[in-house]
Amino acid sequence: MSRWLSLCLLCACLSPVTAQAASYDCTQATTPAEIAVCADPGLNRLDEELAVLYRSLLNELPARQADRVQQDQRSWLKARNSCGAEVRCLRARYQERIARLNQY
Repeated sequence: MSRWLSLCLLCACLSPVTAQAASYDCTQATTPAEIAVCADPGLNRLDEELAVLYRSLLNELPARQADRVQQDQRSWLKARNSCGAEVRCLRARYQERIARLNQY
C-alpha cells in the first residue's frame, strides 16, 4: 500500500501545473504583456482582481453601461499591451483600470 501511495505522490509532483491568471490561461500567453503578467506574482494578483471586478460589473450593470465598460476594456487592453513587458508600466495600467472600474 505504501508503494501505491508513493507512486501517486510522485506522479502528482511530476505532472505539469497549469499557470493560470484569472482572465486567461498563462500557457496560451502570447504578448509580452501577458507573459509578464504571468511571470510576476504581483501583476498576476492585479490581473485576478481586475478580472473579478470586471466580470462582476458586467453582470450588475444595465446593458448600455455594460457595453460601454466592454468598449473601455478593449481600449484598456491596447494601452496595457503597449507597455510590453515593462512591469512598472503594467502595474500602473492595472491600478488605473481597477480604480476606474471601482468608480461604477
